[in-house]
Amino acid sequence: MKLYSAQSSQAIDRNAIQNLGIPGILLMKRAGFFAFDVLQDTWPESKLIHVICGTGNNGGDGFIIAQYAYLAGFKVQVSLIGNEQKIHGDAAIALQELKQLGITPSRFSKTDIQQSDLIVDAIFGTGLNQPVSGEIAQIIEQINQAEKPVLAVDIPSGLDANTGQILGIAVHAQVTCSFITQKFGFYTFQGPEVCGKIHFSSLFIPKELYKSETPLAKNHPLKHWLNKLPLRLATHHKGVSGTVCLVGGNKTMMGAIQLAGLASLKTGAGLVKIITHTEHGIAITQAIPEVMCYPTEELLNQAGLANVIGIGPGLGLDSWGKELFSQAMDLPLDKVIDADALKHLAALTKEQEMPQNNWVLTPHPGEAAQLLETDTASIQKDRIGAIKKLQQKYGGVIVLKGNGTLIYDGNNMEICLAGNPGMAVGGMGDILTGTIATFIAQGLSLWNAACLGVSLHAHAGDVLANQSGQPGILPSEVAHVMSQLLSYSDSPTS
Repeated sequence: MKLYSAQSSQAIDRNAIQNLGIPGILLMKRAGFFAFDVLQDTWPESKLIHVICGTGNNGGDGFIIAQYAYLAGFKVQVSLIGNEQKIHGDAAIALQELKQLGITPSRFSKTDIQQSDLIVDAIFGTGLNQPVSGEIAQIIEQINQAEKPVLAVDIPSGLDANTGQILGIAVHAQVTCSFITQKFGFYTFQGPEVCGKIHFSSLFIPKELYKSETPLAKNHPLKHWLNKLPLRLATHHKGVSGTVCLVGGNKTMMGAIQLAGLASLKTGAGLVKIITHTEHGIAITQAIPEVMCYPTEELLNQAGLANVIGIGPGLGLDSWGKELFSQAMDLPLDKVIDADALKHLAALTKEQEMPQNNWVLTPHPGEAAQLLETDTASIQKDRIGAIKKLQQKYGGVIVLKGNGTLIYDGNNMEICLAGNPGMAVGGMGDILTGTIATFIAQGLSLWNAACLGVSLHAHAGDVLANQSGQPGILPSEVAHVMSQLLSYSDSPTS
């Protein structure tokens, strides 16, 4: 799936009308029919539909929906937000047709929406780029307080289609019917909170029109990434399954590096070596006999036998963690850098620029803010802008975790649409670190390893949420489910 900006969607719409000669009113009617069809399927028992329209083309879509609903036998009320004199073009045609059916839009009334069975939000389209305020903000608040099901037309009013940021206030829809392109903002930051279930129609616009617009990001299914894994031949042995060296587990954070080690084993690493405090070694190997634990003095020796270093889980910010970080940075191996190691990296780059191409950085928004010397809110408001700045400054592959995790290598942008809030538990990032490190050790490129690791990790969390609900999902459980999901590759064995 390809995700586009609002500007790209508008350009494709415009090209369809101007260059292919598709009448704008026809596209509007296709959108209205598609949304009405979804409405009927989703809420078949509804009798009174209240359509709230703005003065732009989004409102025109609403007028069309109201026409179809009336002709299908529904009771229909239409509210107009704004001055009717501002309605032009195709939206004006749709309004005139609605009036010819005997339906004249009225001013918005809180009482009217309370009496309806269903609300259709057609106030703002994808062009909104400033905070909603004043009377319209009050109307949106009343829509949200009405506790009625809401279908949003193209986008919930108040949501930024490019960033997923709520612009002051936004309609909370149960269903969103989107047209022409899938919008990036639906799937990141606050977008999923207000979009509900998304139904999409291209409105039968020819595919060639999409070639002139570059998507903001792509999303591939898990199987696409699983099929990047190498064959496991009959002669396969631990030496060719990859050796992972994991560094971390400070005094009170032994569990973090233990989880990273568990993830590496469960995703197929042949050998997993953990560099940690000497006193942690016995406890970790008792819990996971398959890992090998070494004191910090062994870092250089053991890393020399490894394919990749994963550093950060439970590393700590004291002199012990800082020294291990410095030693690891001097090694010419591919690296996965997470957690406290990212904080050490942020401090280091204040003194010198050091973009490299042999690492994967996996910050959450707070860590990304430290790396860019800004605040978390700024990262979340423009996640695409933030990850591009991170890659430009640090190089390599960046994984910006969060709702709609992004992966970027300077050329390609992938967004993960799997995962759930139940995964917001300490230790989940440690599992991801060990997972990505394993796939690098097995010979995948940093890009493929990061994309596969993120997708596998997120899908495993969804499997657990579907089985027993989101609360109580444990990182160690995710590691075990990831092992099961690896079997979905087309060619994991000879």
